[in-house]
Amino acid sequence: MSHAPAGLEIRSWSRRQPLVPSTAVASQHIQSLRGLACLLLVALHVIGGEATVGMQLDDDSVYRLFDKLMFHIRMPLFAFLSGYVYAWRPVFPGRATEFARRKITRLLVPLIVASTIYFLVTLIVPDGHGRIELASVWRIWLFPYVHFWFLQAIIAIFAAVVVLEHFGALATRTRYGAILLSAFALNLTAPLDFPTFFSLSKAAYLSPFFLLGLGANRFREIFVHPAAIWVCSAACVLTMFLHAAAVLAPAAHFPQRGTLLGTTISATGALTLWYWFPQISSLARLGLYSFTIYLYHPLFAGAALKALRFLGINSDAILFVCALSAGLLGPAVLELVARRIPVARQLLLGQRAETTSRAVEPQASSSPP
Repeated sequence: MSHAPAGLEIRSWSRRQPLVPSTAVASQHIQSLRGLACLLLVALHVIGGEATVGMQLDDDSVYRLFDKLMFHIRMPLFAFLSGYVYAWRPVFPGRATEFARRKITRLLVPLIVASTIYFLVTLIVPDGHGRIELASVWRIWLFPYVHFWFLQAIIAIFAAVVVLEHFGALATRTRYGAILLSAFALNLTAPLDFPTFFSLSKAAYLSPFFLLGLGANRFREIFVHPAAIWVCSAACVLTMFLHAAAVLAPAAHFPQRGTLLGTTISATGALTLWYWFPQISSLARLGLYSFTIYLYHPLFAGAALKALRFLGINSDAILFVCALSAGLLGPAVLELVARRIPVARQLLLGQRAETTSRAVEPQASSSPP
């Protein structure tokens, strides 16, 4: 079909057979989007969400303005891609236990290990972001903790999806549409910034974007209809324009998560990037390491910032480029090393020890981000 994004062939979906693209083009396209999402995420933590962290910039800095412009794109894009890749290897009837075991190994174990490492680093670094008292360390595994809230939320979403798949709630267009609308309603009504157990409020925030990604793969003939493409793209441009106006006008109200404008930006932004973002080989290679980058990038980016300041380098451009590069490349090197050590491979990366290669294939990259 000529209107399918990134050369995808439209195919029907069966609950007994995973939906697999006809060529590797789909995988390369998704990996490119993952690479883009990694760039946006690492840039956020290099710049700093407030003036006391990261590069410690004023609110009117061009870097901070860029960060605010991407506020509604970053994590919803990660969630969209997680749902899209899940649709390649969904949970099948009678396989829920096996699916849960894989996700515990792939997601929960490295989440515990990475968050513990991060916590220990904050004990050593006096001004470490996310530092809490040692007596409260148990909270980092059960409640939102720095950037690890996203993975907690995705695990919760996977648990909900297993139940929905068991009852066939995502097996037809009508049922899927009803669940998707319910997820959007939850997104717009739930208290999203409340620190709930295992980031369940964040799961409510991310769930419609995960389901959008799932639907874009499973029911793609709907999403790639020309009318859907152009309406979605136009809505993305319009809402981003309104968002930019709010960002650039200090007196205006900045749209937060869970608002109609913010949710529209997130949904149409993820789909529009899926429609139009080109396949870029360098980003696709970066996307292969997206999970490791997500887990460990603050350690490398933060170390780079401290080292540069220790050397007396205060140029914003140099700080940004060097810390961004460290946050992207450091975890990639860590993965290359850890993959050679079975224990480190399993604990740090959540990868099975018997896996010996990483191909640019959908099946080899089924975990978020």
